[in-house]
Parts: sequence; C-alpha cells; structure tokens
Amino acid sequence: MAVPDHTSPPVTEHGLSSLSDVYRKAGLEPADLDFYSTFDWFENLAANCLQDEEKAEVLACDGIVLPLRTRPIRLGPFSGIASRGLSNFYSCRFAPPGIGSAAGAIPAAASLGKHLRNRGIATLWFDALDETPKDILAAGLKHSGWLVEPFPQFGNWYITTENLDFETYWRSRPGALRNTGLRRHRALIERGDGRILCFADRDDAEAAVDAYESVYARSWQPNEPFPGYMPGLIRRGLAAQEVQVWCLFVKEIPVAAQVWVRRHGHATIFKLAYDQDWGKQSVGTILTMAAIRTALTDKSLKEIDFGWGDDAYKQEWLPNRRQRYGISAYNPGSMVGLSMAARNIIPRKLKALRRR
Repeated sequence: MAVPDHTSPPVTEHGLSSLSDVYRKAGLEPADLDFYSTFDWFENLAANCLQDEEKAEVLACDGIVLPLRTRPIRLGPFSGIASRGLSNFYSCRFAPPGIGSAAGAIPAAASLGKHLRNRGIATLWFDALDETPKDILAAGLKHSGWLVEPFPQFGNWYITTENLDFETYWRSRPGALRNTGLRRHRALIERGDGRILCFADRDDAEAAVDAYESVYARSWQPNEPFPGYMPGLIRRGLAAQEVQVWCLFVKEIPVAAQVWVRRHGHATIFKLAYDQDWGKQSVGTILTMAAIRTALTDKSLKEIDFGWGDDAYKQEWLPNRRQRYGISAYNPGSMVGLSMAARNIIPRKLKALRRR
C-alpha cells in the first residue's frame, strides 16, 4: 500500500479518562462508534486486565485515535518499553477509531509510528484487526521505520440477518443440530422444569453476574485470568443496555449462560458456558436456539457473530467466516526491538525462503 507524501501530522497524548473528548476533537461522535470502541469497553479492560507497571493511554493524530497499553520490558541485559493496542484475548475486534474514515489515514499511522519510535517504544502488538485497519497500520508503521509482521490471528464466524426470520435460518442449519435442539427443547422446556431468562436491564446486573458466574464455575471453561473483567462488562453493558445475559434455569439453578453484546445492529455471542453435569441435555444448544430466535425478531439487527475463534461448533450456527489479523512490530533503533525481531521475524523469513 503506497504512502502519500504529506507532512507528518502532529500526535497528541491523552489519558484514557479523556477518551470521549479526544473522539470529538478527532471529528468522531462517541455514540456512533461500535461497542469495541466505546469508553466503557476500554475502561473496563484497563480497570481489570492491566498487569504490573502497565498503563493505558490514548494517542490521537489527524482523525485517528489509538488507545494503547504500555509497560516496561527486559530482554537479557537490555531494557525497553512494549506497547500494544488496548486489547487482549477478550477483544473480538480492534480498530483505532477513525482509521477507516480519516482521509490521511496512512500518513497519520506513519506519524503515530514515528512518535512511538521517538518515545523509545521497542515493540508494538495489535490484536483482532480487520483487513483495512491491518493494511493501514502496517503501511504506516513500515513507512516510519518499524519492522512489521502482520499475521492471520483468528476467524470470526457470522451471519447477516437483514430480512432473515428464525424459520428460514433454522432450516439451513445442519440436520443433527436441528434434531438435537428441538428434541432437547421439548424435553426440558416444554415438558420439564427448564425456563429461559434474559437479563437486559440495569436492575438485573447483580442477578445476571451471579447466574453467569455460577454456571461458569461449574463449566469446562478454565478459570478467568482476570476475574473482575466479566462482572465489570455485565454491569457496564446492562447499564448501557448494550449487553444481555441469557440463562437457562432448571427449577432455580442456572445451568447454561451466554453473554451477548449488542450495539448499532450488530450482535456478538461474546461468552458462553454450561454446567458440565447438564451437558448431555444439550442445555447450551437449547439456550443458543432461544437467544437467536429472539434476536431475529429485531428488525434493526444486521448481523450476529461468534466473537473470537474457529471452534468447530461455531460454523454450525453461523456459516460465514472472515479473517481477523494481528500485527507484531519491532523498533530497529532499540536493542530490545532489534533482538526480538531477530528472534521472531528472521527465522520465519528464512523458513519461508527454504520452502520456495
């Protein structure tokens, strides 16, 4: 991707608390941004997921806003600073707000890259990028002297939902899934003690957190590395009416739970779990059926996606896949950056050359 020859636009630095004002100064209206660019999303991540000596900050340049997390690192005798987008494995999508609409996006990305090099940042890392932000960031960073390596990171499974009703959707699902879902729904919901609830209001937050965490503790899922993150997301999301927590109860016991993120016509099945003792009753399948059935009655809904990852079950529910990318970048003017580039990029380049 060619980089236009413009004078480098200036970069400004800000604290995360001023993010909404930074957006407006960049010509972005916070209410128009997707969920993964909201202040609540970034603030919850910063409040619960930053590690020792790590801090959150925001850079802005010519219509692009770049939330970052930065920490000191050591590599043998060398010390430096590592920076990455304000994201992690919870982030289903990351794109510096404004990067797709800024007229001078690549020169702005180059200015951001130059600014970070001048600050002595040794390494950069970005998660969960769509193709256009990936290309713009990679081009700008290369232009400003970084050693850049984009890479495929994960698949995001989705379905477009405009004019799609549940009956049409359900007919196109695999036969085994349809048979299991209908049979188990009849047994547990129609004839049994099962009931499905959706927590969607601010006043439901504590009940939603309790139900979700109760199920998660009895599921196959590993312990959360950041135990405050999901309760924080649920509380903030329900207050904004942009998160729903779906639960399947048997009598008074929650046995399956899902956290959905919904904003501007896009829904993400963000997190799910079920009680292992109820796995043979397909409680996860029953709950997913009910949540999708309800979602498809909303005529403003444009898309449902399954968040991060290529788990086999996801394509049974949502048939389309798009690639999300990561970027690793190294500052050759830093001994840490140069050493990590030699460790990570050069062996892969040599391996690729040998395969030719």
